[in-house]
Amino acid sequence: MAPPVGQIRPGRYLAFFVAVVAVLYALVFATGDHQAKPKLGIDLQGGTRVALTARTETGVKPSKDSLELSRQLIEARVNNTGVQGAEVVLDGDTIVITVPGENGEKAKDLGQTAQLRFRPVLQAAQATPQVQTNPSNPAEPPLPEVTGSAAPTTGAAPTSGAAATGAPTTGAPQGRPAPALEQQQTTTPAAPATGAPATEPASGAPAADDPCVQYATLLTNPSAAQGDLIAAGKKCRQNAKLGPSKGADGTDVPADQAAQQTALAVLDCTKPDPLVGNDDGKLPLATCGQDGQEKFILGPSFLEGTEIDNAAATRDAKGIGYVVTLDFKSGGSKTWAEYTAAHVNERAAFVLDTQVVSAPTIQGAINGQTQITGGQSGFKQGEAQHLAQVLKYGSLPLSFSSSEAETVSATLGLASLEAGLIAGGLGLLLVFIYCLVYYRLLGLQMILSLALSAVIVFAVLVLLGRWIGLSLDLPGIAGFIVAIGITADSFVIFFERLKDEVREGRTFRSAVPRAWVRARRTILSADAVSFLASAVLYIVAVGQVRGFAFTLGLSTVLDLVVVFLVTHPLVALASRSKLLTHPKYSGLGTVHRSIAAQRAAKVPASTGAKEV
Repeated sequence: MAPPVGQIRPGRYLAFFVAVVAVLYALVFATGDHQAKPKLGIDLQGGTRVALTARTETGVKPSKDSLELSRQLIEARVNNTGVQGAEVVLDGDTIVITVPGENGEKAKDLGQTAQLRFRPVLQAAQATPQVQTNPSNPAEPPLPEVTGSAAPTTGAAPTSGAAATGAPTTGAPQGRPAPALEQQQTTTPAAPATGAPATEPASGAPAADDPCVQYATLLTNPSAAQGDLIAAGKKCRQNAKLGPSKGADGTDVPADQAAQQTALAVLDCTKPDPLVGNDDGKLPLATCGQDGQEKFILGPSFLEGTEIDNAAATRDAKGIGYVVTLDFKSGGSKTWAEYTAAHVNERAAFVLDTQVVSAPTIQGAINGQTQITGGQSGFKQGEAQHLAQVLKYGSLPLSFSSSEAETVSATLGLASLEAGLIAGGLGLLLVFIYCLVYYRLLGLQMILSLALSAVIVFAVLVLLGRWIGLSLDLPGIAGFIVAIGITADSFVIFFERLKDEVREGRTFRSAVPRAWVRARRTILSADAVSFLASAVLYIVAVGQVRGFAFTLGLSTVLDLVVVFLVTHPLVALASRSKLLTHPKYSGLGTVHRSIAAQRAAKVPASTGAKEV
């Protein structure tokens, strides 16, 4: 039989709360780094936060696709800086970059527009050697192809990783793995006894002052300055000798094959690229593909990504898989048509922030819409859509203004954390003193409820930090401190309703269920108003104010959990004990004395009436 209205089985509620806490802390210690430690914001641990607000040339709201791709590109730039624990999140029309520690200054410059360029492939090689099971018939994946809807398709895509170009191809065969730099020995024969000068190093062996040797040395030095890496990288990987050039007399000067091989040798596609956002489109470039499987020597840019009008992924009507269709603006279409006509059966690289996104083979002169296929097997849908987005938004139609830039030292962050904890501790202490003085035993139950609320809030905070990247910052701590008052207010409402029932002549035990029914609606209404205010503030606010709104709303929801599963059951249990419900300990002594005084005042009045 169900209990009367307002009466509950407190043991079930408390057992359910214990089960919830057990599950939360099991997740805390069984997932992530297995440490019960919340994620701290940069204002508590030190670091740099940059908020970049997106704007379009026409002033219209940026599209969701362009914003998400911008976030991905900026995230790749942040990762290439080599810092650990950096985050790039989308907050409405704002991209927020958070870099912990002392290495976040470069984050302030990461909002520059991404550079998408078209470069000729002069040479290509596998990033890592591959073992061939049948040397006479090596099995290599087919290269993507570029065809035009208004142009005939001539020639076939090469089946090797080499690029067919108009540049001289003397030296090591293209498509083979570049030799490791460590294997290139610098041999200097001994000088003759007659005092003749020493001979020059053997051809192809880089000297110690070679910029690529210096670049490779810096790459292996963890403490190398980023500026030194960029400077050395430009000298090595953007050396004018890497590509064909014009001599002083106007004649063509072929590329230096030894320089190309050395540049390819020092490339390590597994390490962050310090040239991201720092390359010069007028110079050649030695770089890697985005997938890290292939190295390239690329010529100067012949077409900028800003000339792309549209790109889309569609199903291949003539084959299997998907293709990417590409439309250029008028000026870009003319340049592309002239280039493809002069470089049939050669590869063209689409380079985004110094990395090759795709390097298809030109199948013929293209005077209309360009079609990029995925070779014989075609692109998968996701691959085609990603490539289309990169080509469409690679040179972003968005500009970013720095709406917020903040750098906090680790020392200041620690001081902020201590200040926040002290403020929260003082707030709790004042609430505890008030509860004990005014409510006594009920005050102890309120303190216990607040402690259990802190236990569950801490676990949720740790888990949300792992799952959605929630960081506890100073505004968040302020939200929790304000929530202490909201949680205590729920207890006050319940206890005051309990006093009202006792004043009406009911015992403590009979007053508890009736007081709960009357207080429950008020508690729900008050918390609903608080949660709606937090939700509205979270939606309309930006930056750190949203942290305050989130923690305030989170605490409001958890307040209901504690009041329903802990506070009410504890009071119901206490109501069954004569000792705990004694007016001296329950905090209701004043109420009982007031009732006794009222009854005493009524007795003489009634006696006098009888005498009359």
